[in-house]
Amino acid sequence: MADYIRDRIAQIEFLPTLPYIAGEVMKIVEDPRSYTSDLVTHMDPSLAGEVLKAAKSAYCGSVRCSHIESVEQAVAAIGYSGISSIIPHMPFLSMTDGEDRSFDRKGFIRHSLSCAVFAETVTSVFGLGNPKAAHLSGMLHDIGIIIVYQFFEEEWRKINLLMEQQAWGRLKAERAFLGTDHANVGSMLLELWDLPKTIVESVRSHHLREDIGERGEPYAVWLADNLAMLTDFDKDLIDFETFFREQREFLESEMPDIYLLRHDVDLFEAAYDKLKVIGRFLASPFEGEG
Repeated sequence: MADYIRDRIAQIEFLPTLPYIAGEVMKIVEDPRSYTSDLVTHMDPSLAGEVLKAAKSAYCGSVRCSHIESVEQAVAAIGYSGISSIIPHMPFLSMTDGEDRSFDRKGFIRHSLSCAVFAETVTSVFGLGNPKAAHLSGMLHDIGIIIVYQFFEEEWRKINLLMEQQAWGRLKAERAFLGTDHANVGSMLLELWDLPKTIVESVRSHHLREDIGERGEPYAVWLADNLAMLTDFDKDLIDFETFFREQREFLESEMPDIYLLRHDVDLFEAAYDKLKVIGRFLASPFEGEG
């Protein structure tokens, strides 16, 4: 089964994105007043992955860009013109949830972007590694779900049927029909694309708490995944105190000896502001759909 999956993954040229995401990114690319940070805020995991792949094969002067670990570095390597050339080749996912309720597009992108924000935050707070690399790892952590949905259609249907009929979790159902799970699928693709090992490992191990210990970006992404799952955009983003209460309780249970300084709380407040921007960004194109 592993060979079959790897062979299928090796044939993937471009990952699918949403038309709205591609449109927003193109608007930013065409705006001479825009900043790289604007692009990072509006990219989804598929587009971020494609930009990183393109940057890895680019040349910076006479040197291949082999040490790129963030979206910002990737954009600097290929430029806005490089992004403009990538987007037309990417297949599109439908934005209308009603066409296929087996995949919550809005929820997927919201969780991925939230995980990216939290990964950068906890890496900065606890000194777990490179915050920008952690941000990218967090954004890409569930990219295997997109791969299974788009390129393993029959398995996706059986996985979701089993989840519905037997109340199995996604990981258990994936392993039953694929012999592996979306974390391994995603890491296979990123490894084939020759992405940095720390990103590949963070994606592969984000459900394997017992394997990662408390080391670097993989631990940051595991923490971030849990913090993102705890965050209810409808309830927790009403005010910072409500939002931070959930985060603090989880961190105290995971790290009972930690003490958050005022500076650390400020970083979580900055994360709260970023999540509110994400919520507004995703609200309008999905309103009334499904």
